[in-house]
Amino acid sequence: MNDLKEKINPLLKEYLNFFNKDSLSHGYLISGENGLGKKDLVRVLSESILCKNSNELFEACGECNASKLMQSGNHPDYHFIEEEVGSKIIKIGQLRGNKKKNDSHEGIVNSMFETPLVSASKVFVINNAHLMNDESQNFILKILEEPPKESFIFLISSNPFLLKKTLLSRLSHLQIKFPDLSSLKEYFSVKRIEIDERDYELLKGEDLVNFSAVKLEDLRESWEDFSKDLVNISSYKEIEKISSKWDDDSVQEKLIWLSKIILESFKKRLDSNFKATFLSSDLNLDRKSLIDLSEIFKNIQNILIDLNSGVKLNNKIQIKSLLSNLN
Repeated sequence: MNDLKEKINPLLKEYLNFFNKDSLSHGYLISGENGLGKKDLVRVLSESILCKNSNELFEACGECNASKLMQSGNHPDYHFIEEEVGSKIIKIGQLRGNKKKNDSHEGIVNSMFETPLVSASKVFVINNAHLMNDESQNFILKILEEPPKESFIFLISSNPFLLKKTLLSRLSHLQIKFPDLSSLKEYFSVKRIEIDERDYELLKGEDLVNFSAVKLEDLRESWEDFSKDLVNISSYKEIEKISSKWDDDSVQEKLIWLSKIILESFKKRLDSNFKATFLSSDLNLDRKSLIDLSEIFKNIQNILIDLNSGVKLNNKIQIKSLLSNLN
């Protein structure tokens, strides 16, 4: 029997005892920062569930037909769904299946209530589950109210707060915390990457599994560039320039950084002993009241929610308004 734990990010191994072979739930939510290896964890767990000869989770024989099909990515009882290329929404059609499309899958509802073709169970994985619109979430909720026997649904999300409370109530929730600095240093030492305290917050949301020293340098440069932008928001002309510079690919990263700076400024105002963990910024927020900071933070969060939900925004106008409020 092969131990599949070696395929899982070492930072996640402390969470494996959350799953019990004798009492698996029909619905799970695995949440945590992007880049920690949540998807790999669920795939390895699925392989052990579907293996015909395995009696333990996170183990598989590697020899049975089910194991070989999982390794080749063609297991008919394993279904993986995420947003389509170019889309930021998981639509109901992806879950139901769209027979009008030549390349469409049969959909969760059609396959879930059918007898497994190879294994004794069926596994359904929805990656970036927070991108499901209301209709899609209600669809999954309805299935979980009366789940078919020997079928398991795994939702993976970095933003579980975007899921409906009614759906969350039907799921066993494994919340993976971002590792502390000491654990990250040990983890990266194996990769011969040296990190320090200033890198800690920057690493959140990055792909830690495939992270490299080159990526770290790029990240540090991106932060330095971002900091310079914040110093230059003293005039409308500069704000116009910066809002054009923050393109679609990087705007989310910059908004997250900005929200962390504002949140820590807010906390420090309330508690003089509060020690900021995020990098210090040259952005002067002393003139802003607590109400001002709260409103700015709320605006950033609303923009991030819209971006994650697939709402089309005029980024330049949104950013100009936001930066003007910081001035």
